[in-house]
Amino acid sequence: MSEGYWQQLDEGEEAFLRGELPPKREPPKPELLSLIDAADLDGLDPPPREWLVDGFLATKTVALFTGKGGAGKSRLALQLGEMVRRGHPFLGMKTQPCTVLIYSCEDDGDELHRRRAQMQRSLGIHIQPPGRLLFAPRVGASNALMALDARTGISSMTPAFATLRATAIETGARLVIIDTVAQTFPGSENDRAQVTAYVNLLAGLALELNGCVLLLAHPPKNEAEYSGSTGWDGTVRARILLHEKDDDGLTRRYLKLAKSNYSPKFEHEIIVDDYGVSHLAEHPPTSMAEKIGAYQDLARYKTIFLSALDILTRQGRAVSHSSRAPNFAPKVIIRADLGLGCSVKQLAAAMEALFKSGIIVAGAVVGKGSDRKAIYGIARAVPKGPADQDTAEAERDEVADSKVVDLNSFRPPPL
Repeated sequence: MSEGYWQQLDEGEEAFLRGELPPKREPPKPELLSLIDAADLDGLDPPPREWLVDGFLATKTVALFTGKGGAGKSRLALQLGEMVRRGHPFLGMKTQPCTVLIYSCEDDGDELHRRRAQMQRSLGIHIQPPGRLLFAPRVGASNALMALDARTGISSMTPAFATLRATAIETGARLVIIDTVAQTFPGSENDRAQVTAYVNLLAGLALELNGCVLLLAHPPKNEAEYSGSTGWDGTVRARILLHEKDDDGLTRRYLKLAKSNYSPKFEHEIIVDDYGVSHLAEHPPTSMAEKIGAYQDLARYKTIFLSALDILTRQGRAVSHSSRAPNFAPKVIIRADLGLGCSVKQLAAAMEALFKSGIIVAGAVVGKGSDRKAIYGIARAVPKGPADQDTAEAERDEVADSKVVDLNSFRPPPL
């Protein structure tokens, strides 16, 4: 009887009374694996590997970022998210701009706001970044992303994971930063099977997003680079460490790519500025005094450029913004002895800044030739309304009118 079955219970009982055996049932066939035949790949170029951060965070992977409490992991992860959102280099590494989601279990929204506002004082504000930076403050919430059946040992996703997954997909996030493992992994860090199940769950999310999941975690007290089973090191595709070394009484901080399946490992010394932003030690940040000095110098260069442009316009001499043109504005200004010691590079920087702020325009009518045809070149923009007028007045306040500034007294320093 164990080898067969009847469709209806009554039918089976009647057949049993008659001494009949049920028909044999064929065992169900297992589902086959999805396969790729190597022969189908012959002659085809493999797709290039895609990175969110070149040589650091590859798409479709999970990475582990460890460091002692208070070492600055969360701040550095926030800086990473901001730079990826902008598409700006992160510690010298090229980034692919995208939306970043930070699942923050240890810092609330106000603290994230404060840290980012402080960071912007060093990085500046990006008006229209190509990506978004999204915070999911989870302090005090139930954050376990995986549930474990104590009886069977089988793991499953939790409502918290389902919410995280749906949010990441809905927002188009490609980099998900989870802070921290201690808050989201309910199993034993020493249990390889549980660790593998947790990382595999997040690897599936990374595949769905065509992105990367970055896990923040604390190392153990025994100075090891990560805590628990070797399953952590074996399952993630990259492992990153933020650590400190004492060098003759001086504490140095290092970012180490301790493991990478797809790129060379590295260890870089980093320094942190007054606003919590990390920089490569070999490329220290420009001091605020230098930044202010550079801003003041640029304002002077713009003053000289505008004054020279006004003189050339009154003379009916058209100048161009193209560096290939024979009447390239910076070169004409210097040839006319109107540059007051500025270099071509300095005047070109001033010209670009004036274009960016809308103070000058190219292709404007600056006069008429002997044949009465219009002559085109660079000219001051004409304000079209109150808003434009305000902008023009603000710019005049910055670069000062040439009638009240003694330009002959200024000699700009070389770049």
